[in-house]
Amino acid sequence: MRRPLQLAASTWMVGVAAMALAGCGSDAHQTDGSAVSMDADFSVCAGTAAVPYSAGWTATSAAGTYVGTVVSAVTEPSPTSPGADHPEVGLGDWVVNVTEAAGGAPADVVMTAERPFMPRHGHGATTTPPVTPGSPGMFTVTKMDFFMPGYWQVTLDLQPPSGTSDTLTYAICIPSS
Repeated sequence: MRRPLQLAASTWMVGVAAMALAGCGSDAHQTDGSAVSMDADFSVCAGTAAVPYSAGWTATSAAGTYVGTVVSAVTEPSPTSPGADHPEVGLGDWVVNVTEAAGGAPADVVMTAERPFMPRHGHGATTTPPVTPGSPGMFTVTKMDFFMPGYWQVTLDLQPPSGTSDTLTYAICIPSS
């Protein structure tokens, strides 16, 4: 009688261990034709809101006032990686264009970034990425520390000269390689 109970407990433990090893799990796939490694594994984000990066990726702000478009996203070279023209594990740099949702004019806002965060893991990066303004509505967010593959949230805070602040949130899948 104890044997079926032990077998059930062992099976349950193997299942729990498999889910833990899977981490943030996606069935999402890169579809924009960018140069993502053929070995990139987006399954680490299965069952999440995360999507693989594609140029021109947009998000509407929480209040619906602004639209943010990720114009480009790269991974910086490091001693162990040559870098990439898309997000991977490592330090990421994004160029984001922010426009007014009504009319599409460049947004007159100050942008700051929050530390990238992994919702399924309950932790995030230890550093806050700096944001550099460019031409009206254009911003460069640098040194986003995607230190492991999985489902990441990148939140960008927008503050107009007068009025209520707003946020853009991107749910991105950083693939395993």
